[in-house]
Amino acid sequence: MTFDEIMAPLGGDAFIREYLGQRPLHVQGPADKFAAVMNWEVLNRLLENTVVWNEQTMLLILDNASVPPASYAQRAEGRDGGPVMRPDPARVQPLLARGATMVLNFIDQLTPELRAFARALETALGGTVQANLYLSSKRKQGFKAHFDFHDVFAMHVMGEKTWTVFEGRAELPIKHPSFESWPRERHDQLQGKVWREVRLQPGDLLYLPRGQYHYALADDGPCVHVAWGVTYPIGMDVMSYAFERMVGESFGRANLPKVPSALAGAPPEIGHTVARLLADPRAAEDVAAAMARFRTTRDDYDLPGVIERADEAYRVRREGLRLVSQGGRHGLVRDGRREAVEVPAAIQPQVQWILGRDRFAKRELVAAFPLHDPTALDRVLVDLRRMALVETA
Repeated sequence: MTFDEIMAPLGGDAFIREYLGQRPLHVQGPADKFAAVMNWEVLNRLLENTVVWNEQTMLLILDNASVPPASYAQRAEGRDGGPVMRPDPARVQPLLARGATMVLNFIDQLTPELRAFARALETALGGTVQANLYLSSKRKQGFKAHFDFHDVFAMHVMGEKTWTVFEGRAELPIKHPSFESWPRERHDQLQGKVWREVRLQPGDLLYLPRGQYHYALADDGPCVHVAWGVTYPIGMDVMSYAFERMVGESFGRANLPKVPSALAGAPPEIGHTVARLLADPRAAEDVAAAMARFRTTRDDYDLPGVIERADEAYRVRREGLRLVSQGGRHGLVRDGRREAVEVPAAIQPQVQWILGRDRFAKRELVAAFPLHDPTALDRVLVDLRRMALVETA
């Protein structure tokens, strides 16, 4: 599915402009809208692949409390040879029959459909996506009112569930002890009044910005939704970049002075050094490139095609074309025209390399960028063909 199809009938652009990071949204859709991504058959098949699951990837919640793994799992040898607690279907299913909520973590890579859905979100939103599945029933509330540290796209696929969404919203929380350690009383104060009770049916999607308080309650019958969490680059990531740049500064590697009078001047001097590093135009370009890479690798294998195509040759159509960069953005401009075709920062080095040649073979491109996955370079070539920069020789 494309992002426009996911957000239909509203559409992707309207969602980003009017709702993203601003306010909740309930999008109603036909019952089969997400059926190809998740259904009972797919879920049973995933659960039967028992080696995938352990005490971190499968959780059970009953009466607002976590079920101890020892109650539903047994020690087994993991795929890496180490010990794991592997859920036992004979012990899991009676707990589900009692109304326990099952949480399956990190499922976004487990099927081609889940990978494609995650890729559509990441491409449109510029964040990293993780998907968890929630199976609940018998009007049991799995979690108290809470907020998440990421944007949530709750894709409802089976049964029905009522979500209570509150007006309250924590201000830009991140996964850090300063937020994780809040007492229950603080949450109760911040959640505020009920904004809306949203009844989700198959085909519906509920968007909640980071920090929005909510909880969900299933009907008597079983119901399933997949929560797609989207995390974006934040200012703290720029500080991590500055830390790496400080490694190259002798001042950053020097011991701090032990004399109190000298030590008092060290923090301001460090601040000035960081400010100088971040004011460098290269910093904006580096951060933009890091933002373009801020997503999970979701490449599919293409065997034997990737091997058979290793010797494919390409002709470069570079007449009158030049690569320009401004403010961390890159584009292809043809002589005599002002408009540019934007080049994603992630592939700018490959485009620059290709523009220096009349012809090249794919194996040469792979050799020039040995740290890149060959399948990722396949996508680069597809994009460059669409830009009419290269053609098969």
